[in-house]
Amino acid sequence: MPSYPSRDMSESERRRRAAARARRKRQVMRNRLIFCAVCLALIAAAGFGAFKLAGVLAGGKENSGAFGQSASQTAGSSGPASTTSSEPASSGETVIPASDGDWRLTLVNNNVALPENWQITTKVAEASTQKELADEAADAYMQMKQAAAVDGVELLLCSGYRTVEYQQNLFDQEKQKWLDDGLSDQEAYDKAKTVVAVPGYSEHNSGLAADIVTPDHQTLDSAFANTDAAQWLFEHAPGYGFILRYPEDKQAITGIIYEPWHYRYVGVENAKAITESGKCLEEYLDGLSA
Repeated sequence: MPSYPSRDMSESERRRRAAARARRKRQVMRNRLIFCAVCLALIAAAGFGAFKLAGVLAGGKENSGAFGQSASQTAGSSGPASTTSSEPASSGETVIPASDGDWRLTLVNNNVALPENWQITTKVAEASTQKELADEAADAYMQMKQAAAVDGVELLLCSGYRTVEYQQNLFDQEKQKWLDDGLSDQEAYDKAKTVVAVPGYSEHNSGLAADIVTPDHQTLDSAFANTDAAQWLFEHAPGYGFILRYPEDKQAITGIIYEPWHYRYVGVENAKAITESGKCLEEYLDGLSA
């Protein structure tokens, strides 16, 4: 007759097997937990990487919208802010006219780049568009806007401080228009810079330039000069520290087309002196250095 294990041995075997199954379950559970933890870590790393990449591609400021500019450069309002690696707009040594020690007179144009040590702080100057200017210029603009409103004129800041990256995007778009018209790369570049300042060579990068329109005429064209807002600005802007930066008869000197909407903050005393002289900023600064 065959022999069978005793009842005691069977119970012992069952316990051993049950213990083995329990160990296997615990091991499987640990492996699953480890796998989930690794997956979560990889997902988090990928998400963080995508977020950082999006930030780089976005270029930071100027709120990237039609009216979007979010500025905030570090530094005080007493001197230069924002560094740029843009190449000069023209070759050869550039003589920078004297600013008489006044940072508000700092020259920025197609041949003179924003100083590498330029530093400002900015704040919103126009609530409806969220456009920003350097602190002092923003305060002056808001006072000017209120004064215009008392006279029944509504001013609208449609562009203020811009990062160099944002300016590059605007310049590339303008250049592409000329390339599409059949111009060579150099010809398109030269044409574009008469309409949009070269990145790093734009007053908008300084936080002191303001494109001002009115709700009834928001197109940046010479016809703006015929609006009540433009006429009010021609007469009153110097009293708040702003000058018409690109007058109609100064294109050969400024290198920029007539822009009746583009104003530059230089401070009240400077603005009145420049306006009374009938000179553009380049001419005025040349006179200071003579």
